[in-house]
Amino acid sequence: MLTRNLDTAAIGAPFLAALALSLFDGWWPVVKPISVGVSSNRVVEGDEVEFTFTFTADKRALADIEIQLPGTFQATTTTRLVDVVSGDLEMNVRANAIRWGASGPEWIVIITRDRLGVSERIMRCPVEMSVRVHPPAEYLSNLIPLYRERPVTGEHRSRAKGAGSEFAEVRPYRYGDSIRMIHPQLTARRGTPMVIERHPDRSSTMVLLVDSAQDLGVGLETTLRWTVTAAMALGARHLQAQDRLGLLDVGHTLRWVPARLGRRHLHTVVDALLATEVHIRQPQAEQASLDLPANLPSSATIITISPLLSEGTLSLLVALRSRGHEIIVIKPTVPEPADDVSPLARRIFDVGNRLNEQWLRHRGAMIIPWSPNESLQHILSRVIPKLARGRIGA
Repeated sequence: MLTRNLDTAAIGAPFLAALALSLFDGWWPVVKPISVGVSSNRVVEGDEVEFTFTFTADKRALADIEIQLPGTFQATTTTRLVDVVSGDLEMNVRANAIRWGASGPEWIVIITRDRLGVSERIMRCPVEMSVRVHPPAEYLSNLIPLYRERPVTGEHRSRAKGAGSEFAEVRPYRYGDSIRMIHPQLTARRGTPMVIERHPDRSSTMVLLVDSAQDLGVGLETTLRWTVTAAMALGARHLQAQDRLGLLDVGHTLRWVPARLGRRHLHTVVDALLATEVHIRQPQAEQASLDLPANLPSSATIITISPLLSEGTLSLLVALRSRGHEIIVIKPTVPEPADDVSPLARRIFDVGNRLNEQWLRHRGAMIIPWSPNESLQHILSRVIPKLARGRIGA
């Protein structure tokens, strides 16, 4: 019996020794990432980016490395590398940006084994890097009329008269008018001093209200994507016109970016839009969502891009209208429901949507229907003359 036990111990001793050695830290080679780079921090949907990862090992080691990418990117090269690491090792991964948003590689999984291959160590390292994927940009030449001007030069035609570039009226010269206002040709033709009045160009304050409470649709054809695309185009155009721009994101909570000017502020607004996500709203958050920012400018025009389906968003718009804000809603078409939805459910949905729209119109909001299959520039060029006369939503 003793001999049999000694034989068993002799056979298992090497394996026990290898297992014991594998438990010491010095027995395992350590492979870790030291840098992460990307070819571009800002891309457009469909662009390809290249991520560069650099690893180092304290001693020669066989490592199994895998890069985990979010749904925003689709890898075009392998994301896994099994190689011997001795010193530094560089790994390149190329991927296509397939969906807008702000994200990047999420995790690096590194598997190393001890010298005898008995045990392995798994390291999961987070990646602190963000790539901002923009939806395809639409460049607008039109401005939405904003009627509450600031005494700062911009591109909006003021309702007042003064020194400007846009014609207002022709009238006879009055006492107190500047001699420079006299128009020589009109004066010679009519035989009496005539002056031409013009509208001065002013800037205004605009707040983009983004409805992220719901996102309907599949893939890239979703209401939230259309909302972000339109908001980015409108924000860039109005900042170019010297309008102060603010952002109010109505979703799980209120997210407020105060109104400012400048190119740097445009990047702030765009980054906030790209980080827009839909979160499930808790019932107790409905009332809190109506607490408007204290520094919301009282003269701001609120431009909303929303399908008008969320009760919280509708209540907030009514509250803003009751404060005296001009409300302009760009309402994207809601995607068609799935085929398994009953006709009665579709009918109830359509009726409820029209009632919400009518409810806002009766409170003075101006609503611009927009089919995302049609250029926003084309829509604005058609409706802005009516909008300037206050007929949209009447």
